Amino acid sequence: MSDASSLDVHEQDERVRQKALARALDAVRSEGDVIVGPWTGEVGFELLYWIPFLTWLSNQGPGGRRMIVLSRGGAATWYRHLTSRSVDILDLVTPDQFREHTAGKKKQYDRQRDFDLDLIRAARQTLGLGEGPVVHPSAMFRLFAALWRGRATLDLVESFAMFRTLTMPATVERPATLPADYVVAKFYFSKAFPDTSANRVFIADTLRRISRDVPVALLSTSVQLDEHIDYQASARSGLFIVDAHTVPQRNLERQTHLIAGARAFVGTYGGFSYLAPFVGVPSLSFFSRHGFEPHHLELAGRVFDRLLPGGFRALDRRDASAVESAVSEWTRPAERTQVAR
Repeated sequence: MSDASSLDVHEQDERVRQKALARALDAVRSEGDVIVGPWTGEVGFELLYWIPFLTWLSNQGPGGRRMIVLSRGGAATWYRHLTSRSVDILDLVTPDQFREHTAGKKKQYDRQRDFDLDLIRAARQTLGLGEGPVVHPSAMFRLFAALWRGRATLDLVESFAMFRTLTMPATVERPATLPADYVVAKFYFSKAFPDTSANRVFIADTLRRISRDVPVALLSTSVQLDEHIDYQASARSGLFIVDAHTVPQRNLERQTHLIAGARAFVGTYGGFSYLAPFVGVPSLSFFSRHGFEPHHLELAGRVFDRLLPGGFRALDRRDASAVESAVSEWTRPAERTQVAR
């Protein structure tokens, strides 16, 4: 690419960023209620980019204190530091309808997508609101697009994001049969951790080893909202199976409670491995294919080194020596790292 062409690309990136940012700032600089969402994408992007962007945005105008969250599955608990007002998308549509309308690309660049507009109208009707400002996820996606396309550094995100631990209730829910001291596990198959026989053997061995020393709560799902397939296992001594999707509108809330109450998290590298350190719980996760964008992992490492020093590790499961050492640490009965909630 010539210098002139490169300059054109950067100028175009900057124009897109400025337009997206201006629209979001106009929304929160208003005096009225501001709907933020609807968020229909991946957990990882929501935790690592969208919520920190909203946290930064909330300080830019009075509308930031009047946010109404529109997300799904009980994720409103992640926005507790911003607002107590929310509408759950799964109260507006069924899980099947949600899955049908969100299949395919997860990045919400189009703020005029019919499904999103329908959800905003339904949320307004539910709350008895008239027309008003909206901060659509497209503002964040367009603002940070240059990073994901390799044309900007992590400084771009850190300029327009505030990272902090998530606010959890004083008591967290867990099944009565689950011991108070446990490790929570969440294994699923993804581009970074595909469904292969080697990965299945690795999961089974890891769960068997950890559950010999400390009870393990394996989060499983009976309702599928995206393309990720959970690893399934049967309960046995030391291994408890917890289906978090019995009430779809609360599935993410319930999983958050279980993670927040755990000694540690172990599972697939991705969104839930980020959730653990955001609620003050050490996280150990694995990938087996470098089929993900490395800047996500780089940003996660940078953020969690500040929020929970030493509390986030993502490893290639084929690195036997590193995995052996990390799993051994996770089974020790040491006191859990304390993080301000």
